[in-house]
Amino acid sequence: MTVFLRLLGQLLLILVGYAAAALVASAFLHLIFLTSAGFEADEAPVLVMGSVVFSIPFVALFTAYFAFLPAVIAIGIGEVLGARDWLYYSIAGGIAGACVIALFWYYVPPSLDLEPGAIAHRDPLVENPYVLSTVIGAGVLGGIAYWAVAGRLAGGWKARATLPAR
Repeated sequence: MTVFLRLLGQLLLILVGYAAAALVASAFLHLIFLTSAGFEADEAPVLVMGSVVFSIPFVALFTAYFAFLPAVIAIGIGEVLGARDWLYYSIAGGIAGACVIALFWYYVPPSLDLEPGAIAHRDPLVENPYVLSTVIGAGVLGGIAYWAVAGRLAGGWKARATLPAR
């Protein structure tokens, strides 16, 4: 029964860690894009409060949605191997960010105004190197946030081997 409870506790910790990672990645994206938007200093308090209250959690839902599959794979590998290193989770977060970019790179949404046989062009924002590095950086910071909450205890649900008594 104790192994079941440890496993259940670790699953809850993984869920909380993934939510924290999505929030940190969303906050990083907001920090980068709001600072580059060119707002005046007197507009900053209103923008920051609006971001903290509404926009960061809302964008975190999309962040968590798009990064779910690569993050689950990385978390599963980390749990099985018992990886408790921050570097593993930061690299895995960066790879998850690169997977999100690859998702948008190769997916061209169908358009209603295209003629049959016409080639649809992808959004130039996806090809911008600043956007690429920002999304990968958000993944790295999200991975570090996951490590801070749940990754330090990865593999803790496994039964501990006991040393033979002498």
